[in-house]
Amino acid sequence: MLYDVIVVGSGISGLHAALYARRAGSTVALISKSTLLRSNSAVASGGINAVMKGTRNDLHREHVSDTLKSADKLGRPSTVTAMVAGAADIIEELSSMGVVFDSEEDGTIAQRPFGGTSAKRTCYIADRTGASITQTLLTQCRKEGVQIFPNHLMLSIATFGDELSGITLLRRRDSQVIAFACKSLVLAGGGYAGMYRGHSTNSQESSGDMLAIALRAKMRLVNMEFVQFHPTTLLKSGTLISEAARGEGAYIVDEHGFRFTDELQTRDKLSRDIVRHQMRGHTVYLDFRHLGEELIDKKLPSARKHALNGAGIDILTELLPITPSAHYTMGGIWSRDDTSTDIDNIFVCGECAYSGVHGANRLGGNSLLEGAYFGKVAGINAARAAKKGKFHPIDYALVAKESRYVEMILEGESRFNINTMRTNLGNILYKKVGVFRNHDTLADTYEYIHYLMKLSSGLCCVNKERTDNVELLSIIEFRNSLTVAEAMVMSAMAREESRGVHYRDDFPDKNEKNDNVNTIIRRLTGSFLRISFEGQFSSDWWYRIRKFFHVL
Repeated sequence: MLYDVIVVGSGISGLHAALYARRAGSTVALISKSTLLRSNSAVASGGINAVMKGTRNDLHREHVSDTLKSADKLGRPSTVTAMVAGAADIIEELSSMGVVFDSEEDGTIAQRPFGGTSAKRTCYIADRTGASITQTLLTQCRKEGVQIFPNHLMLSIATFGDELSGITLLRRRDSQVIAFACKSLVLAGGGYAGMYRGHSTNSQESSGDMLAIALRAKMRLVNMEFVQFHPTTLLKSGTLISEAARGEGAYIVDEHGFRFTDELQTRDKLSRDIVRHQMRGHTVYLDFRHLGEELIDKKLPSARKHALNGAGIDILTELLPITPSAHYTMGGIWSRDDTSTDIDNIFVCGECAYSGVHGANRLGGNSLLEGAYFGKVAGINAARAAKKGKFHPIDYALVAKESRYVEMILEGESRFNINTMRTNLGNILYKKVGVFRNHDTLADTYEYIHYLMKLSSGLCCVNKERTDNVELLSIIEFRNSLTVAEAMVMSAMAREESRGVHYRDDFPDKNEKNDNVNTIIRRLTGSFLRISFEGQFSSDWWYRIRKFFHVL
């Protein structure tokens, strides 16, 4: 099948990219590896940041300042400034599509405080903001003619020489490998926090597929060591209790009712405070009891539902036990300010991208904004590239290779249990590459990842059915996760300092020599990865010259 633009990923960034590419006149296919509305965007609760037009209580420069401060001297000012400047237009556009943000009595959009911010700038729909935006964008994409393919897992990028020609996909309904051709491609397939299985707010589908695919295509991965832990998740399940709860005034307390921390500090600091308190033998809770039923039911209905269904706790009268869980990944596929990447006509946005907005620590409320803003940028630029580009042949030897790979998993004899291996990986990542890490824990994890890599060749399907084989998908995802986990641990070992969410017990201080310095992972021959350090502001002159002379 031929499309001007293919977008992989059905979260806010992917939907916005597809919508804007379609509005620019391109034929667009949107690929989702599972059913729609299962993205992290759809479960994002708290809100989306914006300095609204006409506000007297906030300024663009304050939003930029808060974001760069949270990024801990790894933020890219150019992309932060552009995103902040475009935020109000994003909110207005979403409103015009039918997103109904909560409002004040005078009709203006309501905004709540979030951790690390100097003003109330988080727009919201109760505590289900992401779901409302995602549903609206999906409806709009269908209305404007984007062709949507759910239950298709991307396997690889197809190239002809050095030129993009398309992608290979696993069609889940019959386990067949197929190929789609395109002139330009947008990768928007999410992050990799789901690798922390059992200790993550993400579904297991957040397995880092996009990053593993990009790495195999010899694209750069940046700052993989930075994994943000959300400080308030259910103790036994990792279910997210939105930052909206703290924004609306819920307290963090211990078993004695003692408020031992500042609830509205940045997530990295708050997570460390909570874990330290737990290590001293305390249990940590969220306390909603003083907020009252009217406020909770109006602004925090999801929190009440999750607490009741997930923990059997009625937050009106009881304390809710919480703990930090892996939530968001700042590392990703290297991109320029215009979302272009190492391969011409491939663009990247959302959590799988490294745009430089979040740096070493994401500010709450900025992820939905980043997805919407850079999804729009990616869609526009992908459509522009498609107009200049042409279709290239797909080498069907690649399709045959991927088909053999799938057949081996389906037909081989399984020697290990995929669920046990995924759980073991999640446990060791949480224990040894979690809120705190050091050389010894990282080295242990690195060795264990390589042990799992050796065992993974013995992972095959017990169930040989070809119709929507969940086991087949899980094995492919797990192998991708091992590749990404290796890159993450290598980066964490190389960064011998503490910065943002990356906290090393053996290097507890920040090294100023690493300000504006990124860890870069490249794949060389075979499965060998190389790590290097590069300045934040690399000139990339050759790309600029080509763009100036309209070669791109």
